[in-house]
Amino acid sequence: MPIKKSIMIAVILDTLLIMIALYQGKNWLINTQLAFVSSLLVTLAAFYSYKRVIEKRIALENENFDARDDVDKIDDPFDLYSEDTQPHEKDLKAVIKEERAKVTSLKTTASNLSKTASGFFSPFRLLAYLFLFVAFLYLVNNHLFEIWAYVSGLFVIPLTSLITAIMIRDKA
Repeated sequence: MPIKKSIMIAVILDTLLIMIALYQGKNWLINTQLAFVSSLLVTLAAFYSYKRVIEKRIALENENFDARDDVDKIDDPFDLYSEDTQPHEKDLKAVIKEERAKVTSLKTTASNLSKTASGFFSPFRLLAYLFLFVAFLYLVNNHLFEIWAYVSGLFVIPLTSLITAIMIRDKA
């Protein structure tokens, strides 16, 4: 449901932007629409590429989730009788210190980077940024570029996300 609302809000905001651009002139219309389409493509490509990264991680976790042998699975299919080892109570400061060390370690950073790099360097995302770059160069090289029109076109998608988030939060 939030996706349908987001699309509706984006269409409304873009329609308002088109009306303003028609009043301002042809260059404004070209700038706003190229920026809007570029922003939309980049957002959709980022969403899709990170969705694929998350799906791959979930599939990997599901494969490695149950490490019990076949006899244990037959005897205790719901893992009700396994021996749980409770961790010892630790000082809160020590736990925070350990977690910070894990987060800031170079090994963790490299590991996270390697896991999410496929999302950043996905073909869809690279093509979306290429479109953004080519559209920008087209406007500049043909002396059609107007900064405020371009920025207002880029601003539609983030504003749509903000409005949708506020609407969802108010319903909850």
